[in-house]
Amino acid sequence: MPAALALEASLPRRGPLPADPQQAERETIEACRRGDLDAYERLFREHWRRLLGVAVRMLGDPADAEDAVQTAFIRLHRGIGRFRGESGIGTWLMRILINACHDTLRARKRRFELQPAEPAPGPGPDLRLQLEEAILTLPGRMRACFVLYAVEGFPQKEIAEMLRIREGTVKAQIFQARERLRAILTDEEDSP
Repeated sequence: MPAALALEASLPRRGPLPADPQQAERETIEACRRGDLDAYERLFREHWRRLLGVAVRMLGDPADAEDAVQTAFIRLHRGIGRFRGESGIGTWLMRILINACHDTLRARKRRFELQPAEPAPGPGPDLRLQLEEAILTLPGRMRACFVLYAVEGFPQKEIAEMLRIREGTVKAQIFQARERLRAILTDEEDSP
């Protein structure tokens, strides 16, 4: 059982949140600012699965993804006082996660530069696996835009807020990602 699932299973269940989700979010944020661990637990329960899915697709390694999600929640805890409420807490948390993923990718790149190159394994017969491998070849920001839009279903405007880029840039990155993925997958299909 992945560590995140084990952690969620060990957490006690809480009652329903207020009917107004925005009010509930404001109350949770204020409780977090007061140091209420139950409030952090509610945020974890609400967001960890989506964050883990994005992190796995950004990093390609479940262990690194779990580490990135853990880092995101630690950074949330340390920085909750700086949350201004200009976007939803989920958007802000996703931004923190994307930064944690970029940190991991930079560290991985430094480690890779220090190690001799190994031959890459050939693509498997499964199209989904080929697509996931192809997504990992996209540059960081392009991969983030594509994963958040095509896989996680975030609106382009919200992605722009998360990544602190223009909405037009998000659209362009998604278009370019689709073109690159199409080219990669077409080349793989043509290969014997």
